[in-house]
Amino acid sequence: MFTQSRHRLTQTIRNPATHFCHTNKASRDTSVCTVNHTIRLVLVAWLVAVSVQSLAATNNPGLVRGSVLNDHGRPVASATIEMRDLHGVKITSGVSDRAGLFTLTSIAPPGVYVVLAADRLWVTEQRISLDSNDRELEFVLPNSAQDFAITHRKTNIVSAAELRIPKQARQYLKLAQQSFRRTNFEEAEAEVDRALKLDASFAAAFSMRAFLRLASRALAGAIDDAQHALSLDSSDPNAYLALGTAYNSLGEFPEAQETLRQALELSPDLWQGQLEMAKAYYGQGSFVVALYEMDQLSNDFPDVHLVRANVLERLGRGNEAVAEFSAFLLEAPEDLRSEQVRRIVAATKLADP
Repeated sequence: MFTQSRHRLTQTIRNPATHFCHTNKASRDTSVCTVNHTIRLVLVAWLVAVSVQSLAATNNPGLVRGSVLNDHGRPVASATIEMRDLHGVKITSGVSDRAGLFTLTSIAPPGVYVVLAADRLWVTEQRISLDSNDRELEFVLPNSAQDFAITHRKTNIVSAAELRIPKQARQYLKLAQQSFRRTNFEEAEAEVDRALKLDASFAAAFSMRAFLRLASRALAGAIDDAQHALSLDSSDPNAYLALGTAYNSLGEFPEAQETLRQALELSPDLWQGQLEMAKAYYGQGSFVVALYEMDQLSNDFPDVHLVRANVLERLGRGNEAVAEFSAFLLEAPEDLRSEQVRRIVAATKLADP
């Protein structure tokens, strides 16, 4: 009897409702069993509901909605909107509508993400914590590309200042540019000097000399030449590019951004300006935005690979960084930076074999 009682006690602990029903079978009172069965069903239903709710919160985070405006409060249509994780990997993207509104949907798990809004001239970012609640964001793109297109429709017209330059001076400048591309900087400077002797108001020649100063790391001279070029012809995109590059080299990144934006306003296809813009974001620690800028470039050029590699490394994407560093070494094996790049590649492979 003691053994039977202990067995019944064990069954009660395991399933008290079942035991209670069994002990009342003799009286044929089914109401007690029905009540306990109902309680069990309600409990199971509650547990299922909680589980479904939890799963929905995990796999169906809230929407990210918002608007994109310019600095006059007007909507910006066709702005690119992207959500990326903290490694810079794109999760989802969209485009603002005519009212400047956008909605992003994603099955990304809850966590911290970066949302970007961009047009041709500007990129801005906001960091958000994504959960089951909808998020409302507002972006401002000052002096958006749309506004610029309305007020600057003569982008490709040659400036009046350039038209006044003698033909022979322009020919000397062309020879200087060819020598520069061959990295024959001494010959390039000689050609620039010839051009300036013919016409001391030749803005493009001062811009070319600014790039020669940059190549020799004479940054103060580069800034002087670029600023003088702009005083002669404010529509010279190369002068803005040289000036922005010099600011980047000095670590003056906000100044570089503003100057490079003016270069891109005047010459949207100036890929070197986009590259330097990525460097400016990189210098300020905005690595996700820097990667976005690099993603807009398709140029197979050594410095493009080098900048992308550095950005990817800072975003924790070591294998991809090594691939870009290797592309740089393949294209520029004699570059003065190659030895340093080889050491970086070796250290990265050792840390993440």
